[in-house]
Parts: sequence; structure tokens; C-alpha cells
Amino acid sequence: MISSQTSWFLTGGRIYTMGPHRLVDSILILEGKVSLVGSEDFLRQYVPPGVPELNLKGKSVFPGFCDSHMHFLGYAMSFRRVNLHGVKTLEEALSRVADAVSRARPGAWVTGGGWDKSLWGGFPSRYDLDRVAPENPVVLSSKDGHSSWLNSMALRLCGLDRNTPDPDGGSLLRDERGELTGIVQDRAQELVSKFVPEPAVEEKLQACADAVPRLWKLGITAAHVSEDLTFMGIARKLHDEYDLPFRFAIMPYSGALPVLESLGIRQGYGDDWVWLAQIKMFKDGSLGSSTALLFESYEHLPGYCGLEVTTDDQLSNLLERCVETGFGAAVHAIGDKAVSKTLDTIERYIARSAARGIRHRIEHAQMVRKEDLPRFSRFNVIASVQPSHVVADRYMADREWGQRSRQAYPFASLKKNGAMLVFGSDAPVEVPDPLFGIHCAVNRSLPGEGPELQWHPEEKVPVIEAIEAYTRNPAYAAGRENTLGELEPGKWADFVVLGADPTQVPEHEIWAIPVEAVCVGGRFVIGP
Repeated sequence: MISSQTSWFLTGGRIYTMGPHRLVDSILILEGKVSLVGSEDFLRQYVPPGVPELNLKGKSVFPGFCDSHMHFLGYAMSFRRVNLHGVKTLEEALSRVADAVSRARPGAWVTGGGWDKSLWGGFPSRYDLDRVAPENPVVLSSKDGHSSWLNSMALRLCGLDRNTPDPDGGSLLRDERGELTGIVQDRAQELVSKFVPEPAVEEKLQACADAVPRLWKLGITAAHVSEDLTFMGIARKLHDEYDLPFRFAIMPYSGALPVLESLGIRQGYGDDWVWLAQIKMFKDGSLGSSTALLFESYEHLPGYCGLEVTTDDQLSNLLERCVETGFGAAVHAIGDKAVSKTLDTIERYIARSAARGIRHRIEHAQMVRKEDLPRFSRFNVIASVQPSHVVADRYMADREWGQRSRQAYPFASLKKNGAMLVFGSDAPVEVPDPLFGIHCAVNRSLPGEGPELQWHPEEKVPVIEAIEAYTRNPAYAAGRENTLGELEPGKWADFVVLGADPTQVPEHEIWAIPVEAVCVGGRFVIGP
């Protein structure tokens, strides 16, 4: 039950404001916003009659966590489709597909995703799917979203065959005879998506409504989401009609630029519940699909350096349009060449961006050359990174990037060179659990693993800096630092109550800290 009460007097806690007041024991919330913070003795004299008092009994409080990079609709729909996340064998995956096919009518599309080729020893093929789905078209996206796996019927319905050329920025994988294997990558997926029926708006809306409480349970009160511009309508209905207090900074894809330009809409349009942030675009592919753009060849693919999804000229044109329209850019760049080339492009527009107060960001930045690290700070580029990718991808990075893995997920190096870090999960690619993300950033290993398994431990970050990357920094990145991200007077009372203090427990135990209560805009959505 979501509380209707929006005023509270909280005492007896370890309240980290993540702002100038730092650590206090009490906070006064009036009509959904922080009124005062400080000591109990000082605040008590200002508590209006009738405001309920809540004793935190020594528990720790932090601003609500923000997932700074997720695909909200994909996460929501993943609970309604074939889910292959973490499936360790091809046969188990096929079993799940077969189960979905048995429940679908003949000829209906079967969709889903989450498969990981690194768990299966390589890419699957269309013939595998044909065995369990001879009469239904099947399309399943990879865990990273940069490859899709189709069966023969799906290829046929999409008009794809051995004579179909690779599109710019995409690839159709082929066997030694030149036949399509059923794997389409990056922009080649656009040849498929237009044929796959979209779920009804009502189904999307209900899936998203079901997803919000899942995020609350993880302490998440806000998210930066990469979505089609139409998601703004869904997000508004979640707040206005479903009464689900959750904050969405929407990063629409670059295809939305003509509409935004024609309407004169600038970044920040909306309110503190739903607003437009940077424009999302892609420079390269991904590590998981071996399409991240590198300066040197992949270890296992001599002569192959990945895919350039967007050329330098195209990216420059998009950046110019963004700046002229009043938006920052959120550029997906994973490989070292993609990151470097993106920084080159952003550099051309630094003066104009600064004059308009525009902040750009690079999403993922999974491999960064040493000489490119200081350029993030120099150009005021936010590093939007995902700590859970460290433990999920470490051995794949070693295998495909070799010694260059020393440059991978360089969180401490970015921070040392003055970059602002914001943390996210890339859900549904990884589980959107901030405490797990903090664990990964602080330990560079999985829970239960000893110090000897910490992957490039020189890139670990301190606990409080990891928490900043889930709280105050995301508010700045999304242009809402004046109202969100800190428990300071005048800002929204979005916070999470934890069963233990992450700064006080052993670092290897952070992931297991329970979320005991969550408040958004002064309304408790979990607890107290």
C-alpha cells in the first residue's frame, strides 16, 4: 500500500544527505520535500503539529537510487516473453522456446531474448530454432541487444536470404556456403524489427506498471531510460493514472530529432516526474556480439575490429542538430576507437554546448585508452557506466581483448582524471540492483569470491563514490540537480532506508544489505 502521507519527521538514523550537510540524524519532510536536516534537538522545535514521527533506530538513509542506464520497456516486457538470461546451455534455451511455441498459435511470432553466446561457446544458428519452431517465426535478442537470433521462417518473412547485402552499420552472419546463419547484428536488426508485431499499448502499460514495484524493492526511485519518444505517454500514465511515484528521465533515440526540432522542444521538457534528457545514439556495437569498435583486431578474429554503427560524419551531424535543438547527446560507445572518435566529435561542439548549458555523456565507455581518460573531464563529458558489466564480462573481455582488458571498465582511472561517473545496470541486460552494482564497483568481483578474484582491482572505487554515482551524480547528468539527488532543504524527499550502512559493513557484504523502506516525493512506497 502506497502511503498518501507526504510529511514526516524522521529521527534516530544515519542520514546521508549526499550534499553539504553530509551526515545527520534527523530530517523534516513537509509536503513531499525536505524542509530541514540536522540534529533531532534542533529540528524538533520546527515540527508542525500532526506530522508523524518515525524513529529509524539507527538505520542508514540515502537519497533514492537512480539507475542511470536502463531500457525500461525491455525490462518490463522481459517478464512476459521468452527469457534466456543466464541460460547456460543451448538445449535449455531451446526447451524454453519450445514451451513458448506450444502455447502460441501456429504462425504467431515468438519473441524474447537474453541469450549469451559466451555461455554457449559461440553463436547459435537458425537451424537450432527450426528444430523446436518449424511453424512459428522466432526472433530472440541477445543479452546485449546487439544481435538477434532468427529461425528460417522469421528470415523468410523478413525477406532475408543469402542475396541480402549487409546494411551500413550492421551485419548478417553467414556460414561457409554464404547462407545466413540466422544471426543479424546492430543495424541489420532494423531489417527485422519492422516485421515483428508490436505489443498493444495496453500490454506495454501494464507490463511497465508491474515493473515499477520491482524497482522500488531494489531502492530505485528514478531511472534514465533509452526509449522511443512515445514512452513519454506511458510514463505519464504510470504517474497520472496508475498513481505510481517514480521518476523517468527519458533519452529518446536520435530518430526523434525531427519531431523535437519542429516543435521547438528542448532538453528538460516535462516536470520532475517525467522529462526529456539527452538524445541517445550509437557509435558502435558491443563486446558481447564482438561488434565494439576497436583500434586493433579482436584477439580471436585477426583483422576484424568491430562495427562502426554511425560514421564520424553522421555522428557530427547528429551532435550539431542536438546542440542546435538544445539537447545533449548520450552516445553509446564501447570499444576504445568508438570512445576516442566520440570524444573527437564532442570536442568540436564544446564551446557551443557550454554556452547553452548542454551536458553530453558517453554510455558504457567499456574500453578507454590512457590518453583519452582526461578528455572526459576536459570536455565535461559524463561517463555513464555499468558496474555489473565488470563481473559479467571480465572473462569475455580477457578472451576477446587480451591485454587491452587493463583499459576496460576503468572507473577509478576516469574518476582520478576528473570525470563524473553515473552508474546504471543496462537492464534487462543485467539485474537492476544498485547494491549489487555498488558491490561490483567496490570489489570488482562476484559476491562470495575472494580478493584473489578481483578483476583489475586498481580500478575499484570507494563505497561513498559508488553511492554518489547512484544518487547525486545522476541528478546532475539529467539536469535535475536543483530538485533531486540529495536530501537537502528544498529538494524532493526521495530516499531509501537500508538495514545496514554500506560505508560501515565489510565491503564484500554490501550486496546483501536489505532495502527496508523506500520513499518517493514524501510517500512511502515500501515500508516503513
